[in-house]
Amino acid sequence: MAIKLDPEQIKQLKDQLAEANRNSHFVIISAFSKKEHSNIDMVTDWRNYLNMKENNGDNFDFHIIRDILPITTNLVYWAVAQQNLHTITTQGDQDDQAVNDLEFYTNKVMEENKVRV
Repeated sequence: MAIKLDPEQIKQLKDQLAEANRNSHFVIISAFSKKEHSNIDMVTDWRNYLNMKENNGDNFDFHIIRDILPITTNLVYWAVAQQNLHTITTQGDQDDQAVNDLEFYTNKVMEENKVRV
């Protein structure tokens, strides 16, 4: 994977995620498309889950699979991958590596939280 973090960066990011976790804890959710009858599981925070549920409730059924995720190294890498993809997307670019990183670390977070990938 393209994301490289040293132990000090991981510690700092864990601290930042722990602080963010106090405001809006991390969850794994399932979003079922009512139109396509397909499902996607994702990692997000509580506020974003509520926002998606409120704004997309007509098209998707949302359910929490795991609530209050522990702050782990994999969650740190997921957050960095999420931020990288968000930054690239807002610049109008498409980066396959950023998409692959996010998928890889999302799966790692799900595995460590005993959610079938």
